[in-house]
Amino acid sequence: PVLEELYGKEVTLTDGNRVRADDAYLRESILVPDAKIVAGFQPIMPTFKGQVDEGEMLQLLAFIKGLGAGQTPKRTEDAEPPAVRSQEGKKQ
Repeated sequence: PVLEELYGKEVTLTDGNRVRADDAYLRESILVPDAKIVAGFQPIMPTFKGQVDEGEMLQLLAFIKGLGAGQTPKRTEDAEPPAVRSQEGKKQ
């Protein structure tokens, strides 16, 4: 999902539940990314559990909180970004 202006907003999950993208949700999504999947996306993000310490986690959270519209850094890898699927299962 696009992370720009995400913090504090509600997101719809694959199970139909809605959750607020607060610190707890973002932290869980970084450490256990398949716990709550946003509707239309596949659970492809790897876990960062054991790979980031608390200081790095706080930096990641601050980065995500501060992302405004149009501020997502440009991709540097060669792979295509994952396709987003609509609620009907069509690629977008």
